[in-house]
Amino acid sequence: MEIVAGIDVGGTFTDVLLHHPGTGELRLAKVFSTPGRQADGLLTGLRQFDVPLGELDAVVHGTTVATNAVLERKGSRTALVTTRGFRDVLELRRRDRPTTYGLTGAYRPLVPRSRSFEVDERVDADGRVVEPLSAGSVRAVADALRAAEVESVAVCLLNSYANADHERTLAHELRRLLPDVEVTASYEVCPEPGEFERATTTVVNAFVRAPMSRYLGAVQERLKHEGFARDVQVMQSNGGLIPARRAGELAVRTLLSGPAAGTVAAAAFGEAAGLPDVISCDMGGTSFDVALIPGGRPAVTAESAIDYGIPIKVPMIDITTIGAGGGSIASVDRAGILQVGPESAGSDPGPACYGRGGTRPTVTDANIVLGRISAEQRLGTQDGFTLDRDAAVEAVRAHVAEPLGLDVIAAALAIIRFANEKMANAIRMVSVDKGHDPREFALVGFGGAGPMHVAELARAVGATTVLVPPHPGALSAYGCLIADVKYDYVTAVGSEVDDCTAGGIERILADQAELGRKTLEADGFGDQDIAVEHVAEMSFAKQLYSIRVPLGGDREAWTPAKLTEEFHREYLAIYQGRNPSGAIRLISLRTVVTGKRKPVEQVVTTPGGHPAPRERTVVFADGSHTVPVLRREHLRPGEVLAGPAIVEQSDTTIVLPPTTTTTVHSNGSLIVKVAS
Repeated sequence: MEIVAGIDVGGTFTDVLLHHPGTGELRLAKVFSTPGRQADGLLTGLRQFDVPLGELDAVVHGTTVATNAVLERKGSRTALVTTRGFRDVLELRRRDRPTTYGLTGAYRPLVPRSRSFEVDERVDADGRVVEPLSAGSVRAVADALRAAEVESVAVCLLNSYANADHERTLAHELRRLLPDVEVTASYEVCPEPGEFERATTTVVNAFVRAPMSRYLGAVQERLKHEGFARDVQVMQSNGGLIPARRAGELAVRTLLSGPAAGTVAAAAFGEAAGLPDVISCDMGGTSFDVALIPGGRPAVTAESAIDYGIPIKVPMIDITTIGAGGGSIASVDRAGILQVGPESAGSDPGPACYGRGGTRPTVTDANIVLGRISAEQRLGTQDGFTLDRDAAVEAVRAHVAEPLGLDVIAAALAIIRFANEKMANAIRMVSVDKGHDPREFALVGFGGAGPMHVAELARAVGATTVLVPPHPGALSAYGCLIADVKYDYVTAVGSEVDDCTAGGIERILADQAELGRKTLEADGFGDQDIAVEHVAEMSFAKQLYSIRVPLGGDREAWTPAKLTEEFHREYLAIYQGRNPSGAIRLISLRTVVTGKRKPVEQVVTTPGGHPAPRERTVVFADGSHTVPVLRREHLRPGEVLAGPAIVEQSDTTIVLPPTTTTTVHSNGSLIVKVAS
């Protein structure tokens, strides 16, 4: 038997799900996060179960440590070492702007120019050595780094993706000369063309490597002290797991750790309900994370931006994040206009209704004012945590209602409408802006606040189906339970397809697959549990951006003609058009090697009784309604609910507005039909 704990550390709550295979039972702990001491909240949640940590077979963790380090600029004191003449690569960047019509943008690189150093060497774009690496300049740079008292170094030499010999030698020498300094080389994390993107990715990894390693080391040590002797598994941004010992070295791959886990679980529940095309809508306490999942597979991008001017060139689930969570603060600006977010009350002090010292109104406070959350309801499993409706009313009255000349109910409705429109725009960004019609997708609502808003979001974007999973408030933790171990490998090619050979392509794919197999075997996976998938990054010769062309598991017979055919097929599917006369380039070849973990079989218990529902008054856009209040654990598979209604459970509240019809799926999910 394998007892597994899935953990998601969010900005407000830390969610822990424990799966026991003998009973199929899922047990939930939801406690306050402990900013700056995330391991404390994690252990608090684990200790709420009467299971000794030594009996756990796996602990799988989604974390925001790397993300927060970048956003808050609280990583290591980092330096950049590059080819002479290119020390300004981070400052020059792409000269883009944070907003389309803005003339300026506040950009601050993670490494200032004063800590950018150069070595004498040069490799051209074809990998030929133009100038050998100077041993004297390597020693001089090591002395300069020592004098600058840096903690971490990013090594990114010009064109090292085509020939990494100089970079490999330089990284080796710096590790020898500076044994107490972390060294990250670009060929290890991002061996791809695109000088600025490769440099920022390498710098981000160097910047967050030490904080991530310290954090994961502390978690591993504290769990070991309480009897857990195995490796902690960490969720990556690509939706796969990686052992903690590797996650510290490749910290850049964990930047969207928690949100990625949620999309994995959303895809699984959508597929189980016969809804392969879904959009995941994760509304937590701090942010709203949305991702497109066509055909049951989350959309993956080879490049994303964690902050303005900081693109990350590693495979990531394509997730859009905005500051619109339950803890997003509502205010009235100097122009007398209502604003909601992006500032969040977080977990400390939290929304006013939490009674932890917060006095400013949030989306959660607006929901409690409107009766959508009951003051008597217990949210989470934190001891001594209750809600204070009077504090929420006072916060909304003082900061929104009076400045706008509204009554408290109207002000609370305005906060909800504003937040909903921001989230609806985010849904349009991942669907309409990418050529997809949101009316053809079902919305999966999760996160602590998601189920309260998702039906209204569906109506706003024209979707007619909503799915609420059984444990929506802890769905990212559930995604950690079901995710597989995954490694990505990439080799830059940079040639026109007609100049490639089937034998050369086969050798690259075979080498990457073999490296992945050996790594997974070292992690304890057998050959029968390993799957291999290949992808080609391709473009027309004069296009700036490439597209991902799936090649399946086959590594043989990829002739230029066959690659061209697959490229045209994928290009047509994305852009509904093609230019068959243009030359086609093969940018790079990727291989994803997956280690399949044992599936989590959840048993849905059938309730023995069905108590009569309570009632309360809830305010919707069309006015006040007296609605039934049901407990989620008492709903039976096949049962049909007519809105308006409220469904409560320990990790969230589900709001079913008027003109909705809900059916309880056999696996416990709620399938909501929303009238257009």
